[in-house]
Amino acid sequence: MLLFLMLRPGDKLPKAPNIPHIDKIAHFGLFFVLIFLWLRIPKKKNIKIFFTIYLVFGVLFAILVEYLQGMVPMRSFDYMDITANILGVTVGVICFYILYKYQSRLV
Repeated sequence: MLLFLMLRPGDKLPKAPNIPHIDKIAHFGLFFVLIFLWLRIPKKKNIKIFFTIYLVFGVLFAILVEYLQGMVPMRSFDYMDITANILGVTVGVICFYILYKYQSRLV
């Protein structure tokens, strides 16, 4: 669903509210939720390697999606979007790790 939303032509997207940097907030939120849900997949024995793999994969996916957006009509490649994507992934992994460490019911 994330790829569907992020790779739609610009004229097919709903109009965003006139809030400064709302697109960056959306990028952050989408990648935060994505990585948080990925991390809920059953874990392997070595949890540090598991978190590292998902962090690296999430960052690479964030960059790839933004690169692909540059090829979609009425969309553009933006380094600030990559930054928002990577921050979403990183904060998502950190939040999940903290909740996992304290055995929260959310994870």
